Amino acid sequence: MSEQQLNESFAEDLFGVNQYAPELPKKKQFLPWHKPRKHFVRQKQWCGEILKLIEEIKPEDGILRYLGLPGDDLLDLRCFHHNICSPKKLILKFFGFNYSANSKSRSSIELNISLNEVKSLPHVDPNSNIIGDNFCRIANTSSLAFKESSKNGPYDVVNLDLCDGFGKIDEKDLKESYYDAINQLLHLQARRPKPWLFLLTTRTGEKHIDLEKFERLKSIYLKNLIDCPEFLNHSQLKFVVSDSASLEKAIQNSEGLSNIFLVSLCKWISKVTNKQAPPATVKIKSAIDYKVEQEATHNDIVSLAILITPTFNIQQDEFQLSTKDPPPTQDECKSALQALNKIADAVDADQKLSDNSELMTEITNNSKALLEEARYDITVYEQWIKNA
Repeated sequence: MSEQQLNESFAEDLFGVNQYAPELPKKKQFLPWHKPRKHFVRQKQWCGEILKLIEEIKPEDGILRYLGLPGDDLLDLRCFHHNICSPKKLILKFFGFNYSANSKSRSSIELNISLNEVKSLPHVDPNSNIIGDNFCRIANTSSLAFKESSKNGPYDVVNLDLCDGFGKIDEKDLKESYYDAINQLLHLQARRPKPWLFLLTTRTGEKHIDLEKFERLKSIYLKNLIDCPEFLNHSQLKFVVSDSASLEKAIQNSEGLSNIFLVSLCKWISKVTNKQAPPATVKIKSAIDYKVEQEATHNDIVSLAILITPTFNIQQDEFQLSTKDPPPTQDECKSALQALNKIADAVDADQKLSDNSELMTEITNNSKALLEEARYDITVYEQWIKNA
């Protein structure tokens, strides 16, 4: 050992350099997404469906590739590390969008601390990254958002937690919509040869839906009413919608608007993926909803888990040199019916937790552990939950 190393070692022993770590103040401000119901979605839907996906695709390189919109605390990433990657011996490689990544505000400090903590976890790729751009810019092929998303993808899991829903973007300089961005993302994911999971959370109140684009979405629903007798029967039974007139009546209230919007949105995603090369099938695996705004008359936020599977079907040979017929594509009517039934039977997270005290205790304790890791004051959190 050199003299310099001896001196450094002596100084470390004398002053405890290696053992010193500044203790950060505990955070005491809590937000709606810190409630146990959000962790219920995170743990029971997101983690549950990702684990099922892993069993199906069996990542050969031991990496789980993930794109998302993480909050400053990176709670989702911490949860995936502890509940999926650590027990399954996988490496989480994530790419995400968060405005705080390029901000000089307090939020930037919080994000950087959390990012350092998460990258230090044993089953996280340290080259994972979060950029301070808007996800919608992925629709612009010259943007950083598109270039980085393309470079890091395709992904096993895409998680778009849209707290503002599909309403119009407020920023005057942002021309791209969520529809533009999702369309581009679906095409980027078309490079992927294996099934992947699309987690989509959106608000469904009138002010959170772009009503101009919703007019076009309605046409998808109406076409299924005309073309698919079984879809028509279930729509009448569950939504009291059987034609254009009853549809217009249904969307006058928040529950009807939510149902028609969500089914139509799922069908739009299905139509986009079915026209890709290769075409892909869409299956709604689960739907969970709950109420955000107290004045809302119906649950106004929904989390969907959607499995997208490429088919690699051959195309019809117009010159008939190849005599092999392509297999049938995804049945439009069955796809529409499956989406309708999942939306109609969505799990009410608040009701589920209220009805099961053991489940509430489990979810609350797990939420507390996650928040404590992210430097929150759990004593204050417990009191906040009681008053929330």
